[in-house]
Amino acid sequence: MFNTLLKFCLAITLAFILNGCGADDPARMKKGDELYSYYCKDCHLKSGLGAFYENLPKERTKMQDYEIVLMIKHGYSSGHQMPVFTQLSDEQADALARYVVEIQNL
Repeated sequence: MFNTLLKFCLAITLAFILNGCGADDPARMKKGDELYSYYCKDCHLKSGLGAFYENLPKERTKMQDYEIVLMIKHGYSSGHQMPVFTQLSDEQADALARYVVEIQNL
């Protein structure tokens, strides 16, 4: 009985440890849509623009991916403050920027 309980506890502990190392860990995320959902979606809504830019004409809000990378890595403060995401790697910032450009074009 004790061995069975011990094995069960070890299996549960191992499952929790392995779950912490999965795709839900933002440091391991590589896809733009995952990164967007984790870091951006609450403020920037579905289109990537956010509440402030959501109602502007599309031609005034289109940005290039390199401009978005600069905002992600260095911030933006013109009217409202956007946080800086220095924890993102260059590859993650690029993937995120490409995804934002893609959803802005929908």
